[in-house]
Amino acid sequence: MVNDAPHRLEDVRLTARQEDCIALVAQGMSSKEIARELGISPSTVDNHIATAMHQFGFPNRGAVGRWYREQSESRKLTDKDEAASPLWRRWILPIPVGGIRNSLSLKERIFLIAQVSILSIMAASAAITFVLGLIFVLKLHM
Repeated sequence: MVNDAPHRLEDVRLTARQEDCIALVAQGMSSKEIARELGISPSTVDNHIATAMHQFGFPNRGAVGRWYREQSESRKLTDKDEAASPLWRRWILPIPVGGIRNSLSLKERIFLIAQVSILSIMAASAAITFVLGLIFVLKLHM
């Protein structure tokens, strides 16, 4: 790897498609195989990989693939550490705060949206109940 290359996957700003292409390069796939997998042309795959190589200073696609594989393995270890965090933290903040790529499935996204919606309705109901109770108490004392 070139010295100017990024050290961690979280520090890199890849587009979703660049990351998809590089992940498949890391699995040893050719541009044609990646193109079939993603439903794009081989030249588009080559452009995504070349852009990432140029942007981050990798000498060839093999270096990008090795770097991505190493970063993915270290990320898996970090994810295991995060999974061991207390249950309350995972429920309140299910997604780490920061600029990571959203890799949640549609089902997970809907669940989180429902979770936020329910908590918002509960908070609004509590605030309305408090205000109405306060008004009622003030009217009784007048």
